Amino acid sequence: MDNKEKLDLYKEFIEKCTNSTKSVGNYIDFKLLDEIIGRRYRSELFTKLIDCDDPDFLQKICDDLDELGSFEEFKGKTNEGKNFREIGNGQYRNALLTYIRFLRAIKLLGKYYPVTEKPLELKFIKSTVRESFIKYWNIIDQHGAQFELYVNKFESVLNEEIKKLKIGVSDVFEIVDYKQYVLMLDKIISNNAELSYLNDANGPDGAKYYIWSTSRHYRNYLNILAVSDFFDVIREEKNKIVSRFSQSVGFDKKLLTAMRTKPFLLLAGISGTGKSRIVKQMAFESSPNIDQLRSDKTSPGNYQLIEVKPNWHDSTEVLGYESAITNKYIVTPFVKFLVKAMCYPEVPFFVCMDEMNLAPVEQYFAEFLSVLESRKLVDGTITSEPLIKADVFQKYGFGNENIFDLLGLKRVPCSLSEIESVMLGGSSATSEYFEKEDIVDKLKREGLRIPSNLIVVGTVNMDETTHQFSRKVIDRAMTIEMNIADSKEPFNNFFAGSNDLDYPGTPLPKDLFLPTVVQANEALDKLSEDDKKYLVEKIPTLLHRLNSALNGTPFKIAYRVQNELVLYFYELRREEKDVPAEELLARAMDAILMLKVLPRIEGDEELLEKPLKALADFTANYNQSHAKVKGMQSRLNAHFTSFWP
Repeated sequence: MDNKEKLDLYKEFIEKCTNSTKSVGNYIDFKLLDEIIGRRYRSELFTKLIDCDDPDFLQKICDDLDELGSFEEFKGKTNEGKNFREIGNGQYRNALLTYIRFLRAIKLLGKYYPVTEKPLELKFIKSTVRESFIKYWNIIDQHGAQFELYVNKFESVLNEEIKKLKIGVSDVFEIVDYKQYVLMLDKIISNNAELSYLNDANGPDGAKYYIWSTSRHYRNYLNILAVSDFFDVIREEKNKIVSRFSQSVGFDKKLLTAMRTKPFLLLAGISGTGKSRIVKQMAFESSPNIDQLRSDKTSPGNYQLIEVKPNWHDSTEVLGYESAITNKYIVTPFVKFLVKAMCYPEVPFFVCMDEMNLAPVEQYFAEFLSVLESRKLVDGTITSEPLIKADVFQKYGFGNENIFDLLGLKRVPCSLSEIESVMLGGSSATSEYFEKEDIVDKLKREGLRIPSNLIVVGTVNMDETTHQFSRKVIDRAMTIEMNIADSKEPFNNFFAGSNDLDYPGTPLPKDLFLPTVVQANEALDKLSEDDKKYLVEKIPTLLHRLNSALNGTPFKIAYRVQNELVLYFYELRREEKDVPAEELLARAMDAILMLKVLPRIEGDEELLEKPLKALADFTANYNQSHAKVKGMQSRLNAHFTSFWP
């Protein structure tokens, strides 16, 4: 095959990538590509589909590309140049290699799951040995290791040695028996003494460490498989981790449970009680050992303080706006931080809206409050409707100091061949592309949505200088009181626990802070049949009784409270497997009353005298909310009462 034929073949390949909308050999579409190999080199072009499903054939094309000295056939041809440019400066070969690995993963799947007329479902992809091993490693190792890098190096060495053994398998992840893996390693070491470090107790230095560490973790993984059901063990270990940290770290367990129920909280209390500090502390404690997130010793990279101003009356202060004067989009710290959170999806990111009610929250935060309620689980990831639509990023995504530069996304220089420079419309031998090209592509395609790893916490002082919260805001938030106890003990504790905030040796896991489900039906599907049956039977009656107590008031509750009651129960169950459902529901109901229901209530004697008596009876078995209702009743003697003292 001469160069002309090779070039034509690659041209045809690009056109198929650009134009095809068919599935790949009735296996799977590219939405699942990230589940197999990640998206380090994937460009916008490869979110589309391709007809060719022969990895060896495509590898031949990739090898041939190295031999091509020029791309003369593309020069001056607008259409081909456009398609070529969509792949990205110099990234076409990496994208092709990515696709080859994808196809080979599909072939491996074919050994376990027969080809059908329908695409494979996501759950099958997630249940492959390689993926489940990486998930296991993520759970037991919270150091933020580059698991894909480790596993790739491990495969590249082990798979070559396995092929030499001629034992009927060619991939290390086809070996799922612990004893077979140990025997295989012994055989490999006997054939190649340079790999003897795989059986050493301590890891070697340099690149060998990646392989040794992965092998050690894979042994442990196979050992788990050998003694029990893997997924049950993982769920149990994960629950132990969450429970252990909930009991040991310096955070209120109810605060963490509320956060995992809904990642929008209001911390209310008198000034000086440490509301802002606790948000920053959570960011410090969860920040992984990544230079970009730990460069500042005073404020972690996954934390953003937004100081609310009294003159904020619309969303431009939060989400920015299009400037007719500069013809640019004015980017705010809030928007910039959300894009930063997209770059680190495995790390919790905390926004602290300081003095949130200095301005009317329902005005300047209106879009966020609405979009927050659109969140849903899509292919295992919580996503929402856009806060800023895609056309904004398309419109302002060109030229120097475009919207992506203003968002802090770094440009990377890229050397171009003469023909590439011509195709890209320049004469320079170098060009630039964004380091986070996948984030740029996603913003252009989907707009800015609420990242699944984002937690927004508003600090609140309830006094004459601030605005009262509307029911719209309280309905959508989890409200937590942070007043200090009426004793000298909190002041004694101040001296005992006044250490400066700092980065931990081992960061807390993201599962401690982030929700995994959004809708009650998703939680019910994950609960046991007994729990599910109990909740479906008891909750409607319970909430009907609550609404009956609120008769004659505008404070009755509806489906949002019901949904979050189920989610709160689910989070409690994840931590406490053996507690009876009756006890967990009582605790969840007590918490939801304090977080969602009672903060809505305020009024005079005429409105609240009878409802508060009914609520006192309803909360008789809920200690915390019962005490709050009694306090509200006592303040009604002054002719007006509310949740806030």
